[in-house]
Amino acid sequence: MRLSQAENRSSHDFAERLGYPTQKPEGLLDRIIKASTDEGDVVLDAYCGCGTTVAVAEKLNRKWLGIDITYQSISLVLRRLEDSFGAKALEKIATDGIPRDMASAIALAHKDDDRLRKEFEKWAVLTYTNNRAIINEKKGADAGIDGRAYFRIGKKDNAKIIFQVKSGGVERKDIAALRGDMDREKAELAVLITLEKPSRPMISEARAHGRFKHEDMGRDYDTISIVPVADIVEQGDRLDIPMSVDVLKAAQRANANQQMDWLLGE
Repeated sequence: MRLSQAENRSSHDFAERLGYPTQKPEGLLDRIIKASTDEGDVVLDAYCGCGTTVAVAEKLNRKWLGIDITYQSISLVLRRLEDSFGAKALEKIATDGIPRDMASAIALAHKDDDRLRKEFEKWAVLTYTNNRAIINEKKGADAGIDGRAYFRIGKKDNAKIIFQVKSGGVERKDIAALRGDMDREKAELAVLITLEKPSRPMISEARAHGRFKHEDMGRDYDTISIVPVADIVEQGDRLDIPMSVDVLKAAQRANANQQMDWLLGE
């Protein structure tokens, strides 16, 4: 089956787009799944990407199994299912191959392969932000930044949070470096996610950078927060701030366009 350029750029398809370079239209998968399966059958997508197949299978009352090599894809699928079917839909989904405790988090962080260690950073940032962050894909050029997210301030404005993940030793000087990253990025908030337990001097240094007052929420946030991985996996700590999903989706689309340009050599 071949889709013309005009068909592929319909307004409906555009509304579906999540910024994934190889994303297929839901209508196409709807036809394929209906033609080849009945309700209750199992649909397997071994390279699930942004989750179009599993989302359509869920809508059509099929059981499904999705597999992908990167946590970023799994995160995108989970976010898509939550947006389409509500938070309760995630309660019946089982995920395998991602950290569930400190032992598995440490194992992923200490992999010999650099690509797998990067997966630890992606998992940490995306899990802590409930899959609402944008991962920095520039290998070796992140300048200390592993992810970014945007949160709503006022009715129209957005502010930035930056994230850094440390799987090795952390010191007080890392907080000062992160403060410099904030200034460069023009970010209002920063989060340092650490595999190791932060020292008291680190905590004191972070607190010395003050608080950010969120007028809409009526509460203050630490300008620099230190979040141990143990708190994420053992206590379920998550970023508690209203996120700007529209800004996130636009950034994801822009990031996907950059990836496609690279693939095409443009």
